Amino acid sequence: MIADVSKSDKIVVEKSTVPVKTAEAIEKILTHNSKGIKFQILSNPVFLAEGTAIQDLFNPDRVLIGGRETPEGNKAVQALKDVYAHWVPEDRILTTNLWSAELSKLAANAFLAQRISSVNAMSALYEATGADVTQVSYAVGKDTRIGPKFLNASVGFGGSCFQKDILNLVYICECNGLPEVAEYWKQVIKINDY
Repeated sequence: MIADVSKSDKIVVEKSTVPVKTAEAIEKILTHNSKGIKFQILSNPVFLAEGTAIQDLFNPDRVLIGGRETPEGNKAVQALKDVYAHWVPEDRILTTNLWSAELSKLAANAFLAQRISSVNAMSALYEATGADVTQVSYAVGKDTRIGPKFLNASVGFGGSCFQKDILNLVYICECNGLPEVAEYWKQVIKINDY
């Protein structure tokens, strides 16, 4: 483990989609097992789409770095920002606290899944009323508040992320005493299976 072999302070970057407060758990484990070494945990979730991962890596629409809002945490965030600054424009590098970064990744995936489920639910109505899915999607996508992406009816979301991340969000909502919000996100999965 990194705590066993470290001889100086370290920055540890979590890249995966994780439950909120994972950084806190990592920090506790490392601190408990360290020998006076300090660890700064950063959340730097990847926003890659299956099929465009390489393009997304080299030309991201944003890079998110979350860290502790302390002098040491800010220094660690800046160190990672400096790495990304070699190929990512500064206005695309966003910084937040740890929990906001962890939750932002879950929220982004949940919103994308929700959009896919919403379009598929609406497509059933389009078919029932004789509306043309392509025409409605084009008209709705022209609203700048909505935009044209993910407006085509499809078989629903699949892959390795969306359902897992929504269930993670459901769990977080339930743990924080938000059963109605948890139920809402469960319905996104239910309509996806419709």
